[in-house]
Amino acid sequence: MRSGARIAIAALVFLVLWAGAAFAYDQTVVGEAERTAQGFNSDLAAIDKSLQLPILSDTQLTEFRSKIEDIRGKAQSQASKLADPIGEVTQQIAQLGLLPADGGAEPPTLAIQRAKLTADLTRLTGIKSQLDLALVTADQLASRASALQRTLFLTRIFEGGRSVVNPELWRDTGVGIGQMVQRLSALYSNWWADVRTTANFAGLALIPLLLAVFAGIYLLLRGGIRRWVHIHLTSNRSPGDIDRLWRIVRAVAAMFAVLLVVFMPVYLSLEIAGFMTPRFALVMHPLVDIVFVTAVYWAIALRVAAPGQPQWRIVDLDDAAAARLPVLVGLTAFVSVATRSLGEIADDLYLPVTYTIGQSALSAIIMLLLMALILIAVRNQDGLPGKTPGRRLYFTWGGSFVPLIWVAIASGLVALLAGYIALASYISQQVFETAVLLATLFLLHHLSDAAVASSFDPQSGFGRFLRRLTGLGERGIERLGLLFRIAVDLLLVVAGLPLLFLLWTFTWVDFRSLLNSALFGFKVGNITLSPGSLATVLMILAGGILVTNLAIRWLDRRLLAQTRVDKGVQDSIRKGASYVGYVLAFGMAVTAVGLDLSNLAIVAGALGVGIGFGLQSIVNNFVSGLILLLERPVRVGDWVVLDAGEGLVKRINVRSTEIETFDACSIIVPNSSLVNGVVRNWTHGDTMGKFTVAVSVVYGSDAEVVHELLLEAARSHPKVLTFPEPLVFLQRFGPYGLDFEIKAAVADIFLGAFVANDLRQTILKVFAEKAITIAQPLGLIQPLKMQ
Repeated sequence: MRSGARIAIAALVFLVLWAGAAFAYDQTVVGEAERTAQGFNSDLAAIDKSLQLPILSDTQLTEFRSKIEDIRGKAQSQASKLADPIGEVTQQIAQLGLLPADGGAEPPTLAIQRAKLTADLTRLTGIKSQLDLALVTADQLASRASALQRTLFLTRIFEGGRSVVNPELWRDTGVGIGQMVQRLSALYSNWWADVRTTANFAGLALIPLLLAVFAGIYLLLRGGIRRWVHIHLTSNRSPGDIDRLWRIVRAVAAMFAVLLVVFMPVYLSLEIAGFMTPRFALVMHPLVDIVFVTAVYWAIALRVAAPGQPQWRIVDLDDAAAARLPVLVGLTAFVSVATRSLGEIADDLYLPVTYTIGQSALSAIIMLLLMALILIAVRNQDGLPGKTPGRRLYFTWGGSFVPLIWVAIASGLVALLAGYIALASYISQQVFETAVLLATLFLLHHLSDAAVASSFDPQSGFGRFLRRLTGLGERGIERLGLLFRIAVDLLLVVAGLPLLFLLWTFTWVDFRSLLNSALFGFKVGNITLSPGSLATVLMILAGGILVTNLAIRWLDRRLLAQTRVDKGVQDSIRKGASYVGYVLAFGMAVTAVGLDLSNLAIVAGALGVGIGFGLQSIVNNFVSGLILLLERPVRVGDWVVLDAGEGLVKRINVRSTEIETFDACSIIVPNSSLVNGVVRNWTHGDTMGKFTVAVSVVYGSDAEVVHELLLEAARSHPKVLTFPEPLVFLQRFGPYGLDFEIKAAVADIFLGAFVANDLRQTILKVFAEKAITIAQPLGLIQPLKMQ
């Protein structure tokens, strides 16, 4: 009976496990993963073999990296799909239990199932291992390809050659121009010979037909367009910030529309008629790029400078500089895009390298000179005529970058003279494109600010709708607008940083690789020290400090300045954010040279010895500064009284706190004294405080009348709080008369002296009207903290 029960139970377990194994996971997923893993490793082996070739172009390396990234993504996806099947099979094997401990045989059904599950698990883990191997290989190949591409890029940029003062450079350039003309002429001849017999010339009739359609649409809308232009552009009204900025956006959109209207009929007609052959497109597409980019850049500069229309100008330029700026920017854009387009044509026509070098040298010279003229035109001028104090002008921050741009221009000219043509061309192109990109991003930033200010205004239609929809008060609407502007700023940063990295196609890693290969390094333990690595550390530290300071300025101006947070809290946030930024910059710097942060324990031990001997006071003050920032017993702006004097807390630094007395003397107090010592803080909990005004009247005066007059004077002052209410006391019978005191409270203790002065003036006036004589001079102000 027991044997039969065991057989039945084993059979039942077998059926359950068999059914679970049959439906636990999809076998097609496993088969697909197995095939793809084998394919991935074959493709990676082929790429590995290709990367060993002696000569590889930048295009080939880009294609290899793209394939590697594609394989990496697919391998990761396949590996994640295998996680569930492996887990299910492992769980089923665990459900079978352990093998008999005495070495006996388990039931045949369980043995068969265990063997099958074990085989499945072996197959799955084998496929997973192949995918993991593909991922590791992909990472290694990606690093190799990236290193090769960086090396190729830097080698091309820093490759020396003939100087621009060498006549042979221009002679070869002239020969190359002649060859380009000949090959373009041959290209045109071959193209015309092909299309003359095959093209449908009737298709060209679409050009005037489509232009006529667009002209008809314009005529229908002309009246509305003229009215809109008269209302928004030609009227004598004074435009606001949103009007000036939107005008730039409209100009760019209008320029795109005009170019599309002009080029689209031509392109469609040539395509339909059969003229748009690969040979024709070889020249057509670069020319379209030149026209589009030049026109758009010129339109942006034209609306920013607004020549002859100072009321629409958003930069601080006089009329002469405003007239020059669009011309110079348009010419620079033309040279920039023409250089790239002609370079593509030269590559397609297989022109000699000497022509490309000469063309790059010529364009670099022209662009550097044009950028210098732009800086001169912007700097040497009188500014916007008739500007009003309330009018906002933009791009004033650009003045701080002028010295850096001059350095870049000078570096480009030196590179040209030294024969580094590619470096000079790279500098000229990237500086101009970076300036345009930053200007565009900041235009969008200012436009979002102006749009929020205009749309959220209670007088605007959207502002009224938003208030009805949300039910928020003015403070809530203000915070909502602030959140929207912050979101736009973050979006611009997220979008702008990748674009900047695309412009400057190398990072500090590439510079480190270049410097390490050029300079001799030496090792100290596991760390390689060299002038290059030290320069890298300094560069990263300087960059981290700069980024931290910029972030703090943004935090201060963008967020903290527009909130009503206490000044002490604002200072704590600023200091805490700056400490975090500096620590991150330090960590990145030491990691860049290969120092493991775990090794800092040795440095910390040595530092502990130093603290025990001579740095204890400094560390004590530093830690006390952190306590002041976190606990905030003393905050920036507080009125404190110390043994050394009293005054206002101006700033809390790393080691000490600066207190400015009321006679403009600065007291430097160690932070530990504020934490461990006794400090009287008049504004610790809040700024409300009390003050006392004393006055004496001669004997014989009606004490009740004096009491009522003094109380009425205190109650009538708008700065005196009604709770706690002001009080008047007959303090004592003095040697010269009756001594009264007014005790009142103000919301801001810093106003106590001014309110007391006003009360004394009122008392003098009221006593003169009521013929009440003052017995002795006025008492002193005694500010008291609210109990």
